[in-house]
Amino acid sequence: MSLLDIFSDGSTIVLLLNAILYSKHAISKDLAYKYFAIYLLLMAINQSIVTIFFELEIDNTFLAHTYMIAQFIMLSLFYHAIFETQNQRKYILIILLIVSIILGVQYTRTPDLFFNYNTIGIIATSTILISYAITYFFYHIGDKELKLYLVNSGILIYLLGTILIFSIANVGLKLDPKIESALWILNAIIFLVFQIIILIQWFVDRKKKKNSLKQF
Repeated sequence: MSLLDIFSDGSTIVLLLNAILYSKHAISKDLAYKYFAIYLLLMAINQSIVTIFFELEIDNTFLAHTYMIAQFIMLSLFYHAIFETQNQRKYILIILLIVSIILGVQYTRTPDLFFNYNTIGIIATSTILISYAITYFFYHIGDKELKLYLVNSGILIYLLGTILIFSIANVGLKLDPKIESALWILNAIIFLVFQIIILIQWFVDRKKKKNSLKQF
């Protein structure tokens, strides 16, 4: 088993665990937790299909597009729910609508794109989500009880890594195969770190909930 397989399988296992742990929030009245739980469930389903297709030696490139689109929509809704001002929420919805239309036109005009990595789309959507994560931290500097602060940190780390990998993906095709392999291993490691951070957030929130119940 290669290093890529180890880190990819490890991240998939932790992702599935997170999806199970957060699944109870899928019907929560707290929209931030609800959207993030749905995001994890969709990612878990997508990753499971990717793994099955890989084992069956079926091309799964198109699943990268469903992953990107679902991630952008659900995390946009997540930040729409977690931001406090109406202006911030309004801008998120406007950007979500505009980007969705642009992606729709892009895929309609170039359907062959489904069988290749949409590097521009990945970088654009990731950059937008990174700006939300940074903005959330900026408007809550010094807030010791910042809601889902670890999740926000994980999103920031993961998406910065995603941009790094896919920004040089096309260049990577011209590089030594060992370097290209190292990049994908790095991507798997970053995703694993992201999932571990999400898992830690679950334990932190669970501890807070227990402590609050003890006070009563």
